[in-house]
Amino acid sequence: MAPSHASPKPFINGRARHTDVSGAVNRYRDARLDREVVSIVVGGCAVTDDEGLVIATTLGSCIAACIFDVEAGIGGMNHFLLPDAKHDKLSASARYGSAAMEQLINRLLKQTRRRDRLRAKVFGGANVNVGNALRGSTIGQRNAEFVMDYLATEGIPTVSWDIGGNAARAVRFFPTTGRTQRRLIGGEQVSDILRQETGYLDTLKHSRIEGDIELF
Repeated sequence: MAPSHASPKPFINGRARHTDVSGAVNRYRDARLDREVVSIVVGGCAVTDDEGLVIATTLGSCIAACIFDVEAGIGGMNHFLLPDAKHDKLSASARYGSAAMEQLINRLLKQTRRRDRLRAKVFGGANVNVGNALRGSTIGQRNAEFVMDYLATEGIPTVSWDIGGNAARAVRFFPTTGRTQRRLIGGEQVSDILRQETGYLDTLKHSRIEGDIELF
């Protein structure tokens, strides 16, 4: 029996196929989707023009920005969480967010050189409890506000968003078409997400930001 979709072509629009993944936690074949899935965690980023690849993640307070160029058939997703901003909007907190967004956008532009065709979909930013350290925090809201403001400032249209609320999310992104799927999740999966986010925030407290970041 023939597969449900054609085998990926080795070239697209005159370019060799390109996949660039950092922060991947798992990579596996999903028989139901008949595609390979790359699952990224907080701090991760994946860009590809392979129509046989799906990028997935789970989100609590974190944000995932899915940015794509349908004409070029390429897209990518990041997964980031802002550390505590205190009272300074241009502190390390904003710089971490800018670094995450610039990493994704620059990887896409390296392949297409067409910023004007980029479109975005945004997920996450739930106000969930991340242990005692962030109980009652509005970190999810800050993450959501940051990414929406960033995209508007950069002139990248946000064509859809599912942000805020109190529920964690699982997201799938089909990068060559911009198609997304979202479901709300609960139970033990949420506990795993919160442990990851708490651990990541602890790591950020002792990390420096690499590279020159252009703040808006």
